[in-house]
Amino acid sequence: MKEGIGGTFMIYVLLVFLAVYITFIAIAFNYARAFKVKNKVIDIIEQNEGMEEADFKNVSATNTSGVTGLINEYLKTINYNVVLSKDDETNRGVCFEKGICIDEYVGTSIHGMQNTYYKVTTFVTIEFPFMNLGITIPVKGETRKIERITT
Repeated sequence: MKEGIGGTFMIYVLLVFLAVYITFIAIAFNYARAFKVKNKVIDIIEQNEGMEEADFKNVSATNTSGVTGLINEYLKTINYNVVLSKDDETNRGVCFEKGICIDEYVGTSIHGMQNTYYKVTTFVTIEFPFMNLGITIPVKGETRKIERITT
């Protein structure tokens, strides 16, 4: 009888360990995906040397023009969709429907050159439905400084 109880206990320990391991791997994959999306959006912004004012005004998924259109085309090809709450969108420049926020920081103009850089924030959501618990972790990155001639 003693051996039967010990075997059952070891199966429970194994199941708990397996659940923790699977959760850790799932979180790692979601974080890697958010990191990859952030880096690609930063690359798109840097390749186009920044974003125009019109890009910030129309970030809907149907927009196909400008830098916003390039970002939307990329988001259609990758499986990344985070639903942001109002708290996540607070104090951020512009947020896309898929869960990416972009802030523009304009520096001072020196000798006709204006420095601008952009902060890109993607999010990782971790949900535990059996405990009714959800956590949103931001993943942030910045572009290099983009210099433009001002007139």
